[in-house]
Amino acid sequence: MAKQHIDTPNEYLGKAEQFNIDEIGDGPKDIEIIDRVVSGSELDMDKFMHEPVTIMVHDSNDANDVDLVMVSVNGNRQFLQRGNPQTIKRYFVERLARAKKTSYTQTIDERLGEAMNNLTPRHALKYPFSVVEDKNPKGGAWLRGILAERT
Repeated sequence: MAKQHIDTPNEYLGKAEQFNIDEIGDGPKDIEIIDRVVSGSELDMDKFMHEPVTIMVHDSNDANDVDLVMVSVNGNRQFLQRGNPQTIKRYFVERLARAKKTSYTQTIDERLGEAMNNLTPRHALKYPFSVVEDKNPKGGAWLRGILAERT
């Protein structure tokens, strides 16, 4: 049994390239290819996504955040208490890994005005969590692939 500890805030969360404000709405310049580790029939994927994974959602520094995080997938809900390890199905872990927020820093070159108004994105997880135990040896690579995908 492979016990894997993955601390998601320390993982790669996708490209964060600087772009000019005039480029908003043009879409991404390139496509980042992320290898898919899990392959096989849809039945195998369904079995994989229903496997138990033990995670812990990190405590929040924001006093307005609630202690319970609700995750919903296709009408199935799971409540996760921050700071306590819980065993949940992998498809809830995927939903947590895809819950990202992007903030931007803005650089303005006053000499050139709007022509040099550049935005630099920074990705972060909305609900940072750690994988305490994943018994599937493909689980770590699968999660890293999900985290690295564009939002």
